[in-house]
Amino acid sequence: MPKFERRAEWVWRQRGLTAVPFGTANPRIAEEANRYVYFRREVALGGPVDEAIVQVSADGRYQLFVNGERVGRGPSRCQPAWQVMDRYDLAPYLRPGRNVVAALVHSYGRDTAWYELPGWEQARAFGCGGFFLQGDVAGEAIDTGESWRYLEADAWQRDVPSGSLGFIEIYDARQEPAGWQTAVFDDTGWQPPEILRVPGRNYAGDIVPFPVMVPRAIPPLYEELRLPEAIGRVGEVQNAPPAEDIATLFDQETIEPLSTCHVVGIDSLLGEGGTTVITTTGEISVSLILDFGRTMPGRVRLDLDGAAGTIVDFTYSERLHEDGRVHMHEGIPGFDVRPAHRLTLREGRQVWEAFELSGFRYLQLTIRGAVRPLHLHAVHLHFSAYPVQPRGQFRCSDEILNRIWQVGADTLHFCMLDGYVDCPSREQRQWLDAYVDSLINYAAYGDPSLAAQLLRQVAQSQQPDGITTMVAPGDFSVMNFTNIPDFCLYWILAIGAYLDYTGDLTLDYTGDLTLADELYPAVVKAIGWFERHLNGEMLLTDVPHWVFVDWAELDKQGQVTALNAQFVAALAVAERLARLVEAPREAARFAQLGGAVSTAVNQLLWDETRGVYADARQNGVLSRRISQQSNAAAIAFGVAPPERWPRIFDVTLDEARLVLTRFGNAQATAVSFDESRDVALAQPFYMHFLHRALARAGRQQDIVDNIRQRWGAMIAAGDRTFRESWQIIPLTSLCHAWAGTPTYDLSTEVLGVKPLAPSFRKFRVEPHPAGLTWAKGTFPSPFGEIGVDWRLADGRITLDLIVPEGTEAEVWLPGGDTAVIVGPGNHRLHG
Repeated sequence: MPKFERRAEWVWRQRGLTAVPFGTANPRIAEEANRYVYFRREVALGGPVDEAIVQVSADGRYQLFVNGERVGRGPSRCQPAWQVMDRYDLAPYLRPGRNVVAALVHSYGRDTAWYELPGWEQARAFGCGGFFLQGDVAGEAIDTGESWRYLEADAWQRDVPSGSLGFIEIYDARQEPAGWQTAVFDDTGWQPPEILRVPGRNYAGDIVPFPVMVPRAIPPLYEELRLPEAIGRVGEVQNAPPAEDIATLFDQETIEPLSTCHVVGIDSLLGEGGTTVITTTGEISVSLILDFGRTMPGRVRLDLDGAAGTIVDFTYSERLHEDGRVHMHEGIPGFDVRPAHRLTLREGRQVWEAFELSGFRYLQLTIRGAVRPLHLHAVHLHFSAYPVQPRGQFRCSDEILNRIWQVGADTLHFCMLDGYVDCPSREQRQWLDAYVDSLINYAAYGDPSLAAQLLRQVAQSQQPDGITTMVAPGDFSVMNFTNIPDFCLYWILAIGAYLDYTGDLTLDYTGDLTLADELYPAVVKAIGWFERHLNGEMLLTDVPHWVFVDWAELDKQGQVTALNAQFVAALAVAERLARLVEAPREAARFAQLGGAVSTAVNQLLWDETRGVYADARQNGVLSRRISQQSNAAAIAFGVAPPERWPRIFDVTLDEARLVLTRFGNAQATAVSFDESRDVALAQPFYMHFLHRALARAGRQQDIVDNIRQRWGAMIAAGDRTFRESWQIIPLTSLCHAWAGTPTYDLSTEVLGVKPLAPSFRKFRVEPHPAGLTWAKGTFPSPFGEIGVDWRLADGRITLDLIVPEGTEAEVWLPGGDTAVIVGPGNHRLHG
């Protein structure tokens, strides 16, 4: 695609920019940390307009308004070398007469889970922070430049704690210029912004921010106001002494029954009626805990009426202390801060919403210094997530399985933001275990765009030596403190899955290139990184960085079975890509290499005495530790020969031998592990691959039984999202996308729908009753929904099947020895 023809200028606050000297220092980044800036541009119209397209971006994050109404937020997460622009049509928000286009922009001054600081000359010249808008209204260009006005925002306190999710918000509404987003506001005292453009070095072209700007590849997030479902504790607290952060106050203040303060109509907060809070002294405050039912992504939104200077402190989390207070999530030690924020009211009624998105179930509000009654009209979680439609469906004769399927789909949805994030609460990073997330999506929602963005962003993270980063984009992508090599292989596997489920549709800004063409060079380079770690025995040996495999205490030293098996699967995808892009010599090389590694795994990592693959081999000695993970990998990734499968399952499915190991290092209680008999249990993430292994062996009954046992226990406990690990420790997220794998399992194995050709032009329907009497549902495809409805009666199965136009189904009924091929339309088959 041709380079975007930039007409507008990037702008920011006035700082007196000059040409930058030759050097490496970039002090301006620190100057812009946690800075908010307002921007405005007036537009006069003589009549209505049909269309007013603008492209908008920011170095940081922005909110865009027209005539006081929020139009959108952005940009979506991206690497600075591919800065994203959001497209809007402003026409629905404009009216004849005076109009204003306005923006609130936040500059971070640090890398976050979703944001990377700019680099190169741009960082030295401008630091960070900036706003960009290009477009026309009724033939008039409204591009950012000197015709705009700006004001630095004083409402946010800047010197506050920050972590990977951004900055704590301490906001004083009295400092906000009321109505600044509206056309009637007087901005006479505002200044023209500074244009971010300085001369280049030695007569080179000017230095400007973000030389490459690309259209947004995904739709805007879906937003909806959601009320709490229940009221938790309501009481009063003795104000703690002033502290450096708000979190310390929540730590120190215990909630006691109401005695001197009053709360009237608390249950009205579950609707739109509202409640009134009265504090009677300056030393006692009121604390409320609201339960939104399950962990969801969104922003705290308060509609309230009170006296100027009244304080509302708030914090949130996925869990509670035993005494009913919110248990603030600690996050990752050294990277995160506890989320505790403060709003100071201006006089009268006001609606305030947090700038940053969070993920939580419980919200605690502490209201301080209400010199007159405070009326809370409403407290919302302003839900925000990727827009999906429930194209995939599943129902069967077991209601527990139905609930598990839906909770898995919901868990994934709450982890689909402007990227596939592992969790909305703890960190919101796009980790590359999202391979599993994308598969769940294909079964539940059938969306291709978020996966396509993921695949490109991982390729953009590729290092000079070929390895991709474990997170992309974001802080962990640029810090270079550790990496997970297996996640690079999952990226390659995700490309293969994308081809299977979407057919490699050309999307977004790639022009005539298919995604296979676009990504293939990066795949070759990544395979080369792993090749350099093959020893003379043709096994990956002493692979550097953090070999993850799973959140479990496996032996991952020397030659790691799971990693080598995964490399074989990645080589198969690389071979497939090579054939697609017409590179037969490389295809043959990848095939030969995969065969050699597979042979080496079977010869050197198999323990014939115990009938399983050992976790690893070091210095020619097999590890004594065995796990479901290593053996599932060997089968699922096509390495273990079928004659070994029965012995493997006899050992690794024996409940008497399974041990739940630690959640990684010293982060959980140590367990006793007898290496002469015990088998490490797979955590929710690697259960996906255990289920793939069982499916290859035709053991769908074991898959369904495992789902009932392990995920059914979470349903029985009342969970409405699935958690990261079987055990719960302080680090555990309770809404973790990878744990939704039963949604994929039930659609692919019980309904039995799997692609046989890219984009489901040909697909298999092979139901596996697994003790059920009926199941029905839909599986999304690019050609439309595939409908499956099968029922057992008197030992016979009846299958009703809907085959979309342009596709063909290969149907295998239970007990049958031949397939039936059917074309588009509605079909009824008997077996």
